[in-house]
Amino acid sequence: MPNPHFPVLLLLAATTSLAQTLPVIDLGKSVHRAQLNATGEYYSFNNIPYAEPPLGELRFRAPIPLLSVNRTVNDGSQPRKCLQSGAPWFQHSIPLVIQRLIEGGISPPMGPPPSAPGEQSEDCLLLDVSVPKAAYDAQVAGTLAKPLPVMVWIHGGGYIEGAKNEVNPAGLIAQSRRDGAPGVVFVAINYRLGLFGFPPRTQWMWDTASNAALLDQRLALEWVRFNIRRFGGNPKDITVIGESAGAGCIVSHLSAFGGIDFTLPFDRAIIQSPAIKPHQDATLNAQLYNQFLSIANVSSYSEARAKTSAQLAAVNAAMIGTAPFASTVFGPNVDGLYIPDYPGELLAKGRVNKNIEVLVAHNLDEGLLFTDPRIPDDAGFRSYLQGLMPSAPASKINTLATTIYPPDFSGAQPYTNQVGRTKLAIAEGLIDCFAFGTSLAYSNQTRGYLFSIFPGMHAQDTSYTFFNGGASDGLGIPVSADAAVTMQRWFVDFAAKGVGAGSTATQLPLYGSSANVANITGTGFPVVRDPAANARCRFWLSELTA
Repeated sequence: MPNPHFPVLLLLAATTSLAQTLPVIDLGKSVHRAQLNATGEYYSFNNIPYAEPPLGELRFRAPIPLLSVNRTVNDGSQPRKCLQSGAPWFQHSIPLVIQRLIEGGISPPMGPPPSAPGEQSEDCLLLDVSVPKAAYDAQVAGTLAKPLPVMVWIHGGGYIEGAKNEVNPAGLIAQSRRDGAPGVVFVAINYRLGLFGFPPRTQWMWDTASNAALLDQRLALEWVRFNIRRFGGNPKDITVIGESAGAGCIVSHLSAFGGIDFTLPFDRAIIQSPAIKPHQDATLNAQLYNQFLSIANVSSYSEARAKTSAQLAAVNAAMIGTAPFASTVFGPNVDGLYIPDYPGELLAKGRVNKNIEVLVAHNLDEGLLFTDPRIPDDAGFRSYLQGLMPSAPASKINTLATTIYPPDFSGAQPYTNQVGRTKLAIAEGLIDCFAFGTSLAYSNQTRGYLFSIFPGMHAQDTSYTFFNGGASDGLGIPVSADAAVTMQRWFVDFAAKGVGAGSTATQLPLYGSSANVANITGTGFPVVRDPAANARCRFWLSELTA
């Protein structure tokens, strides 16, 4: 009589057989079995620890390299992300986004796109390594002719959300292997978020690292430098790529220690829409520290370290829940060491590591997602700016509201109503001007693009960076396959060759004194003048904090 469980037994046997044939890499302190992607093109080694879990006495401090040993084979099948919480004001800006999409003939899906899967945990300082199968097999066999260039993804999410596994690198890896090229190794990292990654403190409180998340990223990159050759990657050819908060973090690394740090553990940077709070100073950090003590009902971080993860997660959510519009409370801040001055000031003065090759970009309508449509008048506009920058002097807010973005809706300004005024101000103050400032810091020797495919909103180009053949993105916005493939080729060629011979990244114009960028329109890539190269942005960079 036939066994009714025979098909299931066959499936189990096949699964077991596949697992037994997948490679296992022994990193000494941890052991990892690969997963094979759907096309069989590359292996992924997931959930590799790069630091000691930041628990107990290690909370709110700089990370330390991995010391613990776990010899259990980890197949990385259970995604993990850092503790996180979302900003409350999106409920008001999302309807504005939906309205804009409907005006353009797009019917967005009901509700926001699903977040990346994964269990939230404080024990989250992990990374994933994806490597072309042929290259990895050759590395193991000792026949790899040349180690592969490496791309390291630093995710966005407003410094309070996101995870390493929220993107799929299949399209990028495929483009890196076109025409018989060996490809790139792709790494994605987790880093601490919100309160855990940017714990506020008062000055001289050296037992707390208020930019712990940046130090997490730095340690992860050092791990890549030290270990990536085991996977077939080249430790001397690393490109970091990040969008939004991830790009803002990259800018922070470029200007680390005021630009005198020539030991950055990467060689090139792709910076997409760098989101940085323009006025996060010591006064505001001290105010947030006092808010933390009150909400957590503690008198010090020493006392807070004794609390459970769930208790601290609740504190994190409560603090983010108080965020003024367009703010996420936490983020890179002037700590007097890693970030010695306001980010805009550092860029305006050229205080960056000049040894890094940079590609920088931003989108046409960065402000849409961060605009409060309920602002009725000039007083509301001023209140909005003060909420974003509570420690900025009233005189600076007044200059922004009267001179930089005056309440003139006659058509003489780039806006004709209050929503347009707010949208431009937040786009430039939070993102566009930092992209412009990065090019200034590198003496206009960068290359980049302006993403203008409708509606050109913040983060829209991420669907192009990680294009895998889909007709639309998570908001139902159509994706131009031709533009996406071209962009992916720019990125992987930049990682492999910079802007040298044979790199399609040379299609991106040199920024130069004319502020040239490639305008991604969906029908071509004409060279245009960067709209962020204006006097308003020079105020945000140099005069806001003067």
